[in-house]
Amino acid sequence: MSPTTEALLSFLVLAGAAFTFIGSLGLVRFGWISTRLHGPTKATTLGVGCLLVASSVCSA
Repeated sequence: MSPTTEALLSFLVLAGAAFTFIGSLGLVRFGWISTRLHGPTKATTLGVGCLLVASSVCSA
């Protein structure tokens, strides 16, 4: 793998992990059920998307 690809993979995995962690904090922090479901949805979706892109770049 080239260093550019490794740097891209590192960035995507770290960004995905950070967004997923932020979504998990939103799930714990909010009290009401609708905010508890709405808060982490955006961040977790973006985090999983970054991890999926990283895995497809790694396998290509």
